[in-house]
Amino acid sequence: MKKYSRYLRLISQILFLALFFYIFFNSIIDNSGFSLELKLKSKIEYIFAIDPLVALTTFFSTYKLPAVFILSAVVIMLTVIFGRLFCGWICPFGTIHHFFSFIAHKIRKDKYEKTEYPKYQNLKYYIFTAVVILSIMRINVSGYLDPLSILVKCLAVFFLPVVLIIYNMNILSGSMQDFLFYNVLGRDNIYYEQAPLFGTIFIILLALNFYRNRFWCKYLCPLGGMLGLLSKYSPLKLQHKANCNSCGSCSDKCYADALPFKKNNFKSSECMLLFNCLAACPSDSLYYGLNIKPAEIDLSKRATAKTLGIALSGFFVIKTGKKAVAKTPQLIRPPGSVQENKFLKTCIRCGACMKVCPENFLAPSLFESGIEGLWTPVGNADYGYCVYNCNLCGKMCPTGAIEELSVEEKKKTVIATAFIDENRCLPYAYGVDCIVCEEHCPTSPKAIYFDRVKGKNYKGRSREIKQPKINPEECIGCGICQYKCPVKDKPAIYMTSIKNGGVILS
Repeated sequence: MKKYSRYLRLISQILFLALFFYIFFNSIIDNSGFSLELKLKSKIEYIFAIDPLVALTTFFSTYKLPAVFILSAVVIMLTVIFGRLFCGWICPFGTIHHFFSFIAHKIRKDKYEKTEYPKYQNLKYYIFTAVVILSIMRINVSGYLDPLSILVKCLAVFFLPVVLIIYNMNILSGSMQDFLFYNVLGRDNIYYEQAPLFGTIFIILLALNFYRNRFWCKYLCPLGGMLGLLSKYSPLKLQHKANCNSCGSCSDKCYADALPFKKNNFKSSECMLLFNCLAACPSDSLYYGLNIKPAEIDLSKRATAKTLGIALSGFFVIKTGKKAVAKTPQLIRPPGSVQENKFLKTCIRCGACMKVCPENFLAPSLFESGIEGLWTPVGNADYGYCVYNCNLCGKMCPTGAIEELSVEEKKKTVIATAFIDENRCLPYAYGVDCIVCEEHCPTSPKAIYFDRVKGKNYKGRSREIKQPKINPEECIGCGICQYKCPVKDKPAIYMTSIKNGGVILS
């Protein structure tokens, strides 16, 4: 069994990574049958079903635990019994880091000595502590640091636009082009202003593996910190036989830097059960077995106090940077979004809603809702619009920040209001006909109608002019009028976050 343990782990990593990619890339619209309601082939929210960090912080910040997180209890039980099995055998982000670490390990010339436990590896425990403290204070920042959330977000916002660029080059065979479109992209309009930022973050995280094996997992991952603490009392861990002479041969193969050659100072809470050490041991003196002695996790009281201080400081910094929602015209939330304060506590910034948005309406925000709202989804009608009969974002949201609406409910949900800039609208500015916004308005009755007035065109000729008007009682703020407006550089009709035009309806 010892001989095959690494191969079993490798098979597990490949299977779970393949399952992750299958769910992620299959979360595209299913065009196999005719239906007025848009459907997906798969759901990204399944990815987060096994994420105990997101489950914990969502519960603390909202006092609710969505049903999708029930499976995360299985991960917790596996960790309590076996140790950090999730990190070494299941986590898709960990597997990607493991792959790059493997390459780095092969080409790295300066083998670094791992004779002592680097205190910086405790950083992930402090990060986990700060994330939990903030979530108890009703600020949910787990989505910025949770590995699954980072992976989904970076693939959706950075990787897919890269694939689209390759697709548009037409350098691949016809069958490969079709495969990319129908199985990876799912649409031909994927664009995000922040894609370079997410790409830079993703590349830096992967590049750090060339400095230290599985750098993210060892030093930064708060989920790894959480599972490390849970594994403290795990009864199963690496053991040493009497013939172990602490030669250190296993140390270079240990990507987790758990110091497996040290009989009395082995860091079992760092061990990811990769089992490279078993194969590397020349005297066959290591084995995985029963040991009820708790693991030592040496967390400094001073550092813990600093973490608490940083978390408290972060709370006030985030809160003082909060904007008044009514004063932010660009803060257009997806249809079905819960009230703004609750939305900020619930959203984990995973990007799942952006991935499935069929017309590229949703994008990661900057500071439209203050620092606390960074990377939450907002609608931007300059780059897309909200499809009238689409309710996919609510179906994808793993935490309930966007509630699932029926198609009929969604059609009546107001997310913004359109306004006309009469200085740029062609019928107003030049006295010519333009009916583009009215033609594309999907509501029934239409939210855009015409006033027929006598006037002159830009040549001074008298004529009847059809001037578009907005009915705030019918406008739902889908943004298609802004997106389709022929005045491309700065559309003559635009969305703001105010509902019903600010008119108090009876």
